[in-house]
Formats: sequence, structure tokens, C-alpha cells
Amino acid sequence: MEGNILNVTTLNNYINSIFRAEEMLHNISVAGEISGFKVTKGHAYFTLKDENCQIACNCFNCAKTYIPKDGESVVLKGSVDYYAKGGRLNFNVDSITSIGKGLLAYKLELLRAQLTKEGLFDLAYKKPIPPYPTDVCVITSFSGAVIKDIKKTVRRKNDIINIYIKDVKVQGIDAHKEIISALDTVDKMNFDVIIIARGGGSAEDLMPFNEEQLVRAIFRCKTPVISAVGHESDVTLCDEVADYRAATPTAAAEKIAYDVQEFKDYILYCGKRMKSALDSAVALKGKDLNGKVNLIKSQVALNFSQNANKINLYVQNLKNIMDKKLAQSEGKYTAALARLTADNPLGILQKGYWYVSKNGQAILSSKDLQTGDNVSLKTHDGQLKAVITEVE
Repeated sequence: MEGNILNVTTLNNYINSIFRAEEMLHNISVAGEISGFKVTKGHAYFTLKDENCQIACNCFNCAKTYIPKDGESVVLKGSVDYYAKGGRLNFNVDSITSIGKGLLAYKLELLRAQLTKEGLFDLAYKKPIPPYPTDVCVITSFSGAVIKDIKKTVRRKNDIINIYIKDVKVQGIDAHKEIISALDTVDKMNFDVIIIARGGGSAEDLMPFNEEQLVRAIFRCKTPVISAVGHESDVTLCDEVADYRAATPTAAAEKIAYDVQEFKDYILYCGKRMKSALDSAVALKGKDLNGKVNLIKSQVALNFSQNANKINLYVQNLKNIMDKKLAQSEGKYTAALARLTADNPLGILQKGYWYVSKNGQAILSSKDLQTGDNVSLKTHDGQLKAVITEVE
């Protein structure tokens, strides 16, 4: 057993010799779709794929052949190569021939057209991003560099925003289903903003963000959604349906991370302006009030002056009426007094008449008396007691 142990170099060189010896792997043509095409120092690196598989490709000195675009269907001519030192399998491309737009790209365009027709990308449905959010949820991979960049960017200016993370897969089969489930959950949790984020990658790496189900989930979301997927040149259907598209995750962080100190200064500035405006309004209203008070005073003085004569006339008329009534009353009093004086019994008694009574009853006739009756005799200056000795 120990005699069969190989080191890595021996193993990789052996694999490389197998590939070199296999004629079917040299000078062959392969059709597929371009993904992640990039040129570095005159050499092209990209992926060739179909609906089921993919292979890494190199095209050295690519200026000698056709330069394709991502999503384009091509025929590559070249050889399969096993890079023994790195332990990587590649297809070394000698020439590239375009055969038109790729099937996946074509299907993506059909879906984009359908969703556009349904209005999912209309600006009328875009919800505004709150300028001063408090609670923000980021849907991304917890282990990736994206969330670190977002936190770092936000914390440079703002230490009061609460950043929550919903960990999901952002690449691979069924990644979009995890994102949809997370989105449906956090949409019910009263966040101010939801950010869907992942870093750059090849076209197929970003394919979960072109899934129709995810696009519709973002559209029905009640919470404002920021899409921050890939690099600035990468545009997914997720970007188009979101309420705001950030070119990168860092740009999404810049969008929500308002400067706390600037915000405080702005609040103080607004407070000073409000106080100044209030003071001016109070001063203006004070002047207006003083003017109205002075106007009321002048009107009252004028009314008093205009009505003073009327009041004096009323008073004089009232005095005359009262004087007349008093004179009339005095005349009546004098006449009544005269009548009372004339009818006063004491006045009659002063003329020599006497008032005779028996047992408190006035004697009006001699027939009311008998001999021996005790009577009282009253005159104006005194009273006498007497006994009747004789009645005639």
C-alpha cells in the first residue's frame, strides 16, 4: 500500500499526460454561452456554459480573435488543458466565433419583456427610501465580505442605525428560494428598509437574482427594498423591480447612512430658524394687537364723546320727570295732611268736646248709659273717670 503513495506533483503530471495523449481533447470545437468574460493584460478569461454544465476557458492574446459579450452564444476552437501546477482543468481557446445571443440570455430578455408589460418595473410603484431609517435588514450571506463592507460604511457616519442580518445563500441552486423566504419573513417585521445584497460574480453567479419568483416577491413587498447585487455594470431583474438600485453593496450603505452629526446640526439649525420665525411672528402679532387695542380705545372714546350729550339729556329728562313726580306727590301729601288734620278727633276735642266710653266702647247715644255706669271722659289734654248719676 505504501508503495502506491504518490505526491501531488506526480499525480497532477500523470493526469496532465493523460489529457495530452487524448487526441479527442485537442483541436476541437465546443458550442456554448459566454459568461463572466474579462480581459487581463491581453488575455481573456471566461466561462462557457449550457443549461447543465460549464467549463473554465482561457484565450491567450485574445486580440487575435473575436471578442464576445456575456450571454452571447459562440463556438470555441481549442484544446482541453490540465494545468498541473494549479490542479485546474481549462479549455485553452485558439479562436472564437459568434453564433448569436445565447439561449439563457434570450430567455432572460423574454422574461424582462413580460414583466415590463405587466408593469412590475414602473416608477409609479417605486416606494421612497426613508431619508433617516432606524431599523435596516440586510438579506445576504453572513459569511461574505458584503455585510462587513455595509457595516463599515454605515458606521463611518452613523452609529444609531440598527443593522439586522438575514443569512441566506446568494449563489447556486435554490438560492433564490432562500432569499424569497427571508424576504417574506422580514417584510412583516416593520423594518424601515430591506437591502438585498451580494458582491460581484459571473453572469451565472447572479442568475438567482433574475428568477421570476424573486422578482415578484420583491414587487409585493410592503417595505422599501434596495437591490445591491454585483458590480455597477451588472444589472439584474432584481435591480429593476426594487424601489432603489444601488450599483454596489457599498453604495447601498451610503444610501441609508445619513451623517448623524449633520442631522443633529440640521435639527439645531431648524430649531433656530423656527425660534426666529416665531419671535418675528410674535413681534408682528404684538404690533398688530397694540394697533387694534389703540383703535378700540379711540373708538370707545369717540363713542363715549358722541353719546355723552345723549346721556346728559337723558339724565336731565329723568331729573325733570322725578322733580315733577316729587312736586305732584308733595301736593297730594299736603292735601291729605289737611284732610287728616281736619278729621283728627284731637282737633275736635281741643274745641271743648269730650270723648265718652264705657268698657272701651264709645258712647254714641244717651240711651247707652244708665244711672251708676262708670264711664271714661277723654279730652285733648287728659282723661277722667266718672259715675252717671242721672240720665235725661
